[in-house]
Amino acid sequence: MTPRRLAVQGLLHQEQAGYANLVLDAELKKCTPAPEPRDAAFAAGIFYTAVERMPLLDYLLGQFLKKPLAKLDAPVRAVLRAGLAQARFMQVPVSAAVNESVKLTKAFGKTSAAGMVNAVLRRAAVQPVSESDFADPLQRLQIYYCLSAPVAALLYSQYGDEAFAMAASFFEKPAAAVRVNTLKTTDAALTARLQSEGCDAAPGPWAHCLLTKFSGSPAATKAFAEGLYHVQGLASQFAALCVQAQPGQKVLDLCAAPGGKSLTLAQCMQDKGQLISGEFVPGRVSLLRKAFDRCGVHCAEALQNDATVPRPAWGTFDRVLCDVPCSGLGVIAKKPDIRCKDLAGMENLLQTQQKILQNGADSLAKNGRLVYSTCTVNRDENERQVQKFLTANPDFTLAVPPMAYPGAVDTGFGTLFLPHKTHTDGFFVAILQKNH
Repeated sequence: MTPRRLAVQGLLHQEQAGYANLVLDAELKKCTPAPEPRDAAFAAGIFYTAVERMPLLDYLLGQFLKKPLAKLDAPVRAVLRAGLAQARFMQVPVSAAVNESVKLTKAFGKTSAAGMVNAVLRRAAVQPVSESDFADPLQRLQIYYCLSAPVAALLYSQYGDEAFAMAASFFEKPAAAVRVNTLKTTDAALTARLQSEGCDAAPGPWAHCLLTKFSGSPAATKAFAEGLYHVQGLASQFAALCVQAQPGQKVLDLCAAPGGKSLTLAQCMQDKGQLISGEFVPGRVSLLRKAFDRCGVHCAEALQNDATVPRPAWGTFDRVLCDVPCSGLGVIAKKPDIRCKDLAGMENLLQTQQKILQNGADSLAKNGRLVYSTCTVNRDENERQVQKFLTANPDFTLAVPPMAYPGAVDTGFGTLFLPHKTHTDGFFVAILQKNH
């Protein structure tokens, strides 16, 4: 199966609902034999570009279609989106994008639509479009920057014109970073090892962090299989380091999967003490255990747990990390599905966050430290949650982060990473110190 057909198949299944990464993985796994890495990468490029840019693609296509895009046969719609994504955003020559799309239309048994696909793509591929075409700010965020109406409204209401720079940054992938497993290697040794495996690696903004560039999956190297590092974004590392876990302490990570923060905590503890890593989804608990085994972590125990429910039998902890479930509006660059969110159930999500934060606080020993973090830029989930918590818990105060990060903002209730300022994921971290 050609990469272009793979991408179109993925778009067809994406329309029927599903997480983009799972949809594409399922399509790739169906292929026999498996596609070459280069072909798989091209298919992924088309698929994700089309998913990311769909509102703008549909806007451009709609200008040249005689009937609404939604009324076209699903394969034709997917072929048009994939073809236009290549021509406008992937440096594929217009002629190649159009000709291959016409072939695909016929391959899907839609020969009668081939002429239309040819004509529409040739015109849509060169149609001028700019941000200034959309005078209404919400329309600009929805069509030009490809965000759902609820996401656009939330960002504009909270950030005003800054929302446009933020939305533009969602098209740029943050720098890839890994965390050196100090239980098995050193920064210098891992740097040399990765370079020997053909990967770029350079020192990050703090110790045991490397900025990396992999030709394939970061989890595909021999060094990864040997547990010499784990993949963890800069903002996520910042959150884990703010816990300041020490050897011999008792530490709780209430919402631990996929495990990057727990691994960093265990390494800060030098694998000495006790780390409990809770996770609500049973299937992800086994992933945590595999990560601990791969990295040689023995002080951590992965447990299936509902973080909103108190666990008095666990006793109290010196350190607690509450990396709570959130809307994910800071990681749109990595997870394009979030662009389409309707934000339904936000009140329930806020209540869940409050319960987890309070539960974490109630689990702290005297003079303990709690870190509250999210991967969203929504102020209701971030500083306003911390403000409410401090009002209800006067025995807690905010603590200063142990390090700074260029571009990160002090909100007065925690540190906010805005992707257009920090070139990281959007993230929020608050350090709460129990005073007695």
